[in-house]
Amino acid sequence: MPSHDHNKQNVVHVSYQQGASVLTNRYLNRGTAFTMEQRKELRILGALPPTVETLEEQVERAWAQLCRYDKPINRYQHLANIHATNTTLYYAIVLAHVEAVLPIIYTPTVGEACQNFSNYYVRERGLYLNKLLKGHFNEVMKQSLYDNVDIIVITDGSRILGLGDLGSNGIGISIGKCALYVAGAGLHPARVLPIVMDAGTNTERYLADKEYLGMRERRLDDEQFYGLMDEFMESVKTTWPSAVIQFEDFSNNHCFDILERYQNKYRCFNDDIQGTGAVIAAGFLNAIKRSGLPPLEQRIVVFGAGSAAVGVAKNIAQLAARLYNVPVDAVLKTFYLVDTKGLVCDNRGDKLAAHKVLLSRKEVSAADAQHLTTLEAVVQFVKPTALLGLGGVGPVFTEEIVKSVAANAARPIIFPLSNPTSKSECTPEDAYKWTNGAVLVASGSPFPASIVNGKTMKPSQGNNLYVFPGIGLGCAIAQPTYIPDDLLVAASACLNALTTPEQMEADQLYPPLDDIHNISAHIATEVILESQRLGIATNTDLPREKAELLKLVKKSQWVPHYPADVHVKLA
Repeated sequence: MPSHDHNKQNVVHVSYQQGASVLTNRYLNRGTAFTMEQRKELRILGALPPTVETLEEQVERAWAQLCRYDKPINRYQHLANIHATNTTLYYAIVLAHVEAVLPIIYTPTVGEACQNFSNYYVRERGLYLNKLLKGHFNEVMKQSLYDNVDIIVITDGSRILGLGDLGSNGIGISIGKCALYVAGAGLHPARVLPIVMDAGTNTERYLADKEYLGMRERRLDDEQFYGLMDEFMESVKTTWPSAVIQFEDFSNNHCFDILERYQNKYRCFNDDIQGTGAVIAAGFLNAIKRSGLPPLEQRIVVFGAGSAAVGVAKNIAQLAARLYNVPVDAVLKTFYLVDTKGLVCDNRGDKLAAHKVLLSRKEVSAADAQHLTTLEAVVQFVKPTALLGLGGVGPVFTEEIVKSVAANAARPIIFPLSNPTSKSECTPEDAYKWTNGAVLVASGSPFPASIVNGKTMKPSQGNNLYVFPGIGLGCAIAQPTYIPDDLLVAASACLNALTTPEQMEADQLYPPLDDIHNISAHIATEVILESQRLGIATNTDLPREKAELLKLVKKSQWVPHYPADVHVKLA
């Protein structure tokens, strides 16, 4: 579990031969922040410019460098180079400029980075597992650069954001999420591990690209795929028994099965299904408060019926049940899912995927189902008060559709949640314009404020960063035997309550992201308390009183700094 003294370091001893190598160790390197005494001790006096900078001065200089790049992808690469050489400085930059940096290190820029990750590859930033290493995962993990691991983020690259099968390049998404664990919750950067399970790719572009660095063959069949995943889960349990495993961007044909296969046996969760659901539920229930319509009077059309869409609907229902004391099943009946064939219902004549069955409409006649094949037709039929966009195909919330929803509610709720920005169902600016500012909006990607009728309207962002770092931190500390849905609902309820009355009055559905360390600490505390309540927390040394527990959690959070009392000496 995370050490409770993350921000304390002892004297670091290196050999005479290794003195200069400190400059290439991302966790030890301070660059121009090494004092003259430290440079002398390490025999690196001539390796650095004569000026000695503080961390704050380094951040200011690095930020100025970053701002000279016009393209976000170039800023991504520059930050990646800083991360590879001085991890402390990297995270100090991130936390000093949270709202400006997040779109660079994660959505939307991370999508472009993943699409071309092989072309940008410079040095390792995680683990690459594949069938060539089958039978040796234990050995590979023990020989890796990671001695102790609190958090693992693993993807197989099969469904990265809304961009599809990116194969081995998908490790960029694991790297991004690990960075957010450090920046968002204060996990130690040396104890978060990005992994890609390279099971091949079905994308012709990569199969034919000589620069593609992954397995250049088609995706493995289910038997081979689960053989690799089973070995991976067992090897993690053996090598890093305290680690929390987060599944990220697995395709729909695997993500639900993976969660069902491993959730009750290992300490793991799926961020696309459960994390997305938890964060959107928190914001959506705040939107319901602002709308004046209680949960059971809402009619919610969801464009998309994949893992995120189903996870969002289930989490909204669970949180509404908790906050309004209504049955989960009753809330689920307010949802209408739309997939590529139209309204998801029992009578449309096809076999539904297993994950859609829970939300399939049973009352729709076969005759009606034949006509409900488009989003427009479903909106006319349902007369929704809310629209959720999780289809990942781009702008489908047209002016006609948005105005139609606005006609059904004084404060319509519209969440265009697909990532990256190019896949968003509409822009918040259009939603504000088409509803004369009445709409309650949360987007998946960051968007700028808009001016409607002379009033500045700032859209909320349903960013997974709000919840998954706190969930991971809480589970890493509490060490629950597994991660049931209850822990995600507790996280969602906590986030929902952290939005202040003043923020709600301004139609802000989430607290500000620049307070993310505090937000994550509160969520981690609630996750630990829920683990204790359920009797699954194996760390029995933790306090059970909320205030004391919150203090302990905050003490465990790493923040980027160069401790004044630390000296790097030659052995």
